Amino acid sequence: MKKTEIICHCCGKTIIQADYLHIEKDWGYFSGGKDGERHEIDLCESCYDRWVRTFKYPPTVTERTELL
Repeated sequence: MKKTEIICHCCGKTIIQADYLHIEKDWGYFSGGKDGERHEIDLCESCYDRWVRTFKYPPTVTERTELL
């Protein structure tokens, strides 16, 4: 795997498009065995869509008029 490749942690496919979800979490004390660890995941848009459909409450969505 090249350093510049981004792989979806859910489906394992190489993420080609620019839009994907990147999550970083630094776990603190009393985290249930993850104290001091940093976890990072990348999800392609398809896996993100499938994942959020499982939520009891959907994400808050705000429409933006300017895209950078």
